[in-house]
Amino acid sequence: MSRSFILNFESFEGFTPRIPATLLCVAAVILGFEFVSRLTPEEYLVPGNSRQGEIAFMKHDVLSRFEAPQIILLGSSRIRRAVVPKLLDEKLDLPRNSTVNLGLASGRIFEALFLYEANREKLGAAKLVVLNIDEWQLSSGWHLGSLYEMHAPWRERLEFSGNLRSRLVLDGLFTLRHKLRLLPSALSHRFGHKSDRLQLSIDANNQVLPPLRKSREIDDMARYITEMDAFYSNFEISPVMQNHIEQLSIQIAAAGGKLVLMQLPNRAMYQKEVDRFKKDEYTQHIKALTELANRLGLPLFIYNQPSECGLNDANFEDYGHMNPAGAQIFTRFLAELIRKEKWLQKP
Repeated sequence: MSRSFILNFESFEGFTPRIPATLLCVAAVILGFEFVSRLTPEEYLVPGNSRQGEIAFMKHDVLSRFEAPQIILLGSSRIRRAVVPKLLDEKLDLPRNSTVNLGLASGRIFEALFLYEANREKLGAAKLVVLNIDEWQLSSGWHLGSLYEMHAPWRERLEFSGNLRSRLVLDGLFTLRHKLRLLPSALSHRFGHKSDRLQLSIDANNQVLPPLRKSREIDDMARYITEMDAFYSNFEISPVMQNHIEQLSIQIAAAGGKLVLMQLPNRAMYQKEVDRFKKDEYTQHIKALTELANRLGLPLFIYNQPSECGLNDANFEDYGHMNPAGAQIFTRFLAELIRKEKWLQKP
């Protein structure tokens, strides 16, 4: 057969594909950084003043004070500001340090689950766990946080859609994207003596609080709308977010505890804006939360208005965080609810 014949494959003899040396070097550097980043403990990199930093604070500074808590409060900073542990103990005639409030600023359910799992030896003995649900927590739209982006299981990463799925898959392959971003800050704090201390403290009432802030004006409409738009950005109810509640419920039930879902009221003025501009999304959230609670057989208490808990708008610091006076009122309300429902009594 002639070598010029179109079907003559002899012309490929000796052909060896070559990968440019530069590309191999770049790949080696990236893989090297990834290997080192996976070996570097996160606690060396995570800023103290962050959502992950708060989890470390709860473990080392808060839980170390509690030997065997009977009531655990989980969720966002809204429940952290709403319940005074020492007062709840007193109203329920419980021993001192029976209630621990582990609410995390902007905390996702995944972070509550992570915190519970990491401290299950102590928290697993609790009789009652109250999980605060915020209106954005079943949606994958608002930021998920670096803890989830680094630790999410692969099956969950693949369940999201569009750009979010691509980003989470990339995060699963290369943790260095997050860790390299944290490295400059970690080095400056470690060697430059720049403080990144968490602006939190635990007071005499066992309540974790940031520095006292001045309450915003009740009619601060522009701020309310800005916050509302952030919470409802790219709003999409996600089965993955719902599954975190189910995982938590399974673990608490296995430990012999009771999980109660609760949605705290927003300031009435803010809720009015939600009903006006985000009614469809809020309705989706309530429907999904109700269906989930029914499927899991969990008690669910949704409070849409402050008056349902004996509160008014003057008891709020901003759109939904209660001030000290509001926390006193709500803690008493919660104590009465616990008594009424007999959640601490043996079945």
